[in-house]
Amino acid sequence: MAASWHSAAQADAPSVRPSAGPSASSPDTARVIPDADLPTVSVLLSVFDEEAVIEHKILNFLALDYPAERIELCVVSDGCTDATESIVARYAGQRVRLLRQEARGGKTRALNRAAAEAQGDVLVFTDANAMFRPDCVRRLAERLADPGVGLVSGVSVYVDASGDTTAGGVYRRYEEWIKSRESDLFSIVGADGAAYAMRRALYTPLAPEYINDLLHPVQVLLAGSRAVSEPRAVVEEEVDAPVASPGTSRGEASSGMQPGPQSPPRPQAQPDSQPDTGAEMRRQTRIMAQSWLICLRQLPVLVRRGCWGFVWQMLSHKVLRWATLPLLAVCAVSAVALVPRGMPYALAAAALAGGGLLAWAGARGLGGGRGWGGHARTAWLFVVLHAAAVNGLYRLLRGQTFVTWTPRGD
Repeated sequence: MAASWHSAAQADAPSVRPSAGPSASSPDTARVIPDADLPTVSVLLSVFDEEAVIEHKILNFLALDYPAERIELCVVSDGCTDATESIVARYAGQRVRLLRQEARGGKTRALNRAAAEAQGDVLVFTDANAMFRPDCVRRLAERLADPGVGLVSGVSVYVDASGDTTAGGVYRRYEEWIKSRESDLFSIVGADGAAYAMRRALYTPLAPEYINDLLHPVQVLLAGSRAVSEPRAVVEEEVDAPVASPGTSRGEASSGMQPGPQSPPRPQAQPDSQPDTGAEMRRQTRIMAQSWLICLRQLPVLVRRGCWGFVWQMLSHKVLRWATLPLLAVCAVSAVALVPRGMPYALAAAALAGGGLLAWAGARGLGGGRGWGGHARTAWLFVVLHAAAVNGLYRLLRGQTFVTWTPRGD
């Protein structure tokens, strides 16, 4: 049975066409697979100076509801300068392997190295601060029982310092809804980088300037398979806000499991501190430059292959969203110019002005982190993230590429 997981990806896949209604591989129809028939899995993790969370991540992996003899964790150190490597080395022999890149090469190069040495038929990609729920990997593997599916994306849940899982709110639920509809219709545009699985046979080494979670669904589609979302495969990330506060790190999420007796102290969030918008702007600019690069290079390929449905999804789900700030600016100028023509334009101009004032208040840290102050901070972060989308495109067009990263909060 295990061999069939490998051969399924190498066989000629049927043509992928949009379907009406739930697909055969939807969560409602995914079957429960006995332990002996589950595929072998390699969990791949690229790290740089993650001593604050790496032991919690390893313990979280060891507590997964998955047959121990069928799963391993490959941790690639991308030139770590702290105690990360020594912590991982303590777990050698417990289904945990440490691979080293002496010189920094970036996350994508590290994942290429891990994939080349992985022993599992399924590769699961994750982040150091994202904690699997116990059944997460099992849920991902079960969806891959459908031979037409080449990639399965999980769902991130953001947990605040009090353990509340409503962080991310309406936007997160909206994004999940879009991915669910994309799964039913055709194939998802982007995977959740904190938890997604793909067949090892479909993995091809990526250029170091690419980000894996956006490019892999495209590669899977071009190989004749589908990328789908699995809402029951959940990872948790602990956050105090969409950006980390100065001097804090975005720690591991509440996973429902207690750390071992030698675990490091759990990082404490500072819920009312002022966001480090400069650091977040730099981080998002890097991500957006990489995202624009993938879109600009892959859209022509998708057009040549006649993947018109996926092209529309990428343009509407990604590109139009990244262009939000310039489009809002055009709307604002137009609304102000049209105010003399009637009340609807005056109301539109007032709404846009109100949003701008709210963002300004968030930038100044007014109102604290709760109530209207929380909404103000969200409005400001909205501006920061969408400004990064514009800045990322500008940097890319000027010839700048990004390969390495630093942990959020450093």
